[in-house]
Amino acid sequence: MPVLETVRYRTKPGIAPERAVQAWQKSQSFAKAQPGFLSRKIAVTEDGEFLDLVEWQCMADAKAAAENFNPAKFPDLMELVDVLDESTMVMTHYDVQATT
Repeated sequence: MPVLETVRYRTKPGIAPERAVQAWQKSQSFAKAQPGFLSRKIAVTEDGEFLDLVEWQCMADAKAAAENFNPAKFPDLMELVDVLDESTMVMTHYDVQATT
C-alpha cells in the first residue's frame, strides 16, 4: 500500500523562499535514488511554512529513506539542511487508504 510522507518546516531567518525551493530541487537526486520513491512535491503557505510531500511504495521504503537522509553520504542534501530550521521540522507518514 502506498505511503504519503509529509515534512513540515520553516526556513532559518533571512532565507528567501526561492533559495529554499532551489535547495529542495537539488535534494531531488537523493529522493529519486531511494528504493520505493514515487513522487515528490513542495508547497509553501503565505506565512512561510513549507510542506514537502513524498509518495513511497510502502512504509518500509519511507522509513528506510528517512534513515538514509544523511548529508555526509549525500552531499546534494547539504543546501536543504543549511536552509531549514530543524527545530520546526515535523515528519509524518500516512498509509494511503483510497485514491481516485
